[in-house]
Amino acid sequence: MPTLKLYANLWTMLGHPRPGREWSLERKISAIAEAGFDGVTGALDARAVELARARALEPIGWFWATDRAAIDAGVAEHARLGVRRVTVFLGRHDTPGREVLALALHLRKRARAAGLHVAPETHRDTATETPEKTAALLAAYRRRTGEELPMTWDFSHHALVKHLAPEAWVGRLLTEPENVARAQLFHFRPFSGQHAQVSAPVGRAARPSPEYATALVFFGEVMRRWRAADRDAGAAGEMWVCPELGPVAAGYALSGEPEPWAQAQRVARDLRRVWRSA
Repeated sequence: MPTLKLYANLWTMLGHPRPGREWSLERKISAIAEAGFDGVTGALDARAVELARARALEPIGWFWATDRAAIDAGVAEHARLGVRRVTVFLGRHDTPGREVLALALHLRKRARAAGLHVAPETHRDTATETPEKTAALLAAYRRRTGEELPMTWDFSHHALVKHLAPEAWVGRLLTEPENVARAQLFHFRPFSGQHAQVSAPVGRAARPSPEYATALVFFGEVMRRWRAADRDAGAAGEMWVCPELGPVAAGYALSGEPEPWAQAQRVARDLRRVWRSA
């Protein structure tokens, strides 16, 4: 049966609760477990993986793959740590298409040999920063291999770079339905076509903004399509979703907004509700 799993990003807690008094790694991972998440992601090391497993959290890794050496090192390190799922920033914004395909093929070969699920993320300043670049890579990969390239889908980057109005999201962001249905990893950051991140309501009296509510409707549509996919045809059985709320220091959150960790917990609760009704 299709299952929703939620994982938190340690990056969300950068500078939490305030600069100069940031929580320790141990406290962050404990807070993630206590908030009911199923996993944790970030630039993980052996200590982070050990702490995650001690709290029954699935560790999900990350690295930047700009060349074959970086791919070899990243896959080997995560295999050594025993991390089974890994998100990758593939290439740079100006990496030629032929080189991007070569990197993707090398990444897939190394990941398979190591028994890992390694998936490029749709992200700014990478070879998948626009819907068009992503579609070109996926098409080239299909032609070469006859398979789908595993992806980590973050729709906020594509929506922002194209300044898409909400009514265009399904038609412009879900142009790869087969790939989305087979994906395991998703980053659901509330977004609008003009803002990569919109604030989530925090506190009992807080009401969701129209922009936040619209993002949840879109996430529900992604979930509905993912759940409707044919599992026997290779669609993933677990949908691992990160409520990806970035901190002020990374340029995502704005000063004066509720702190990102509180927002991430609200988004997680709302995503579970949306999943039940998808």
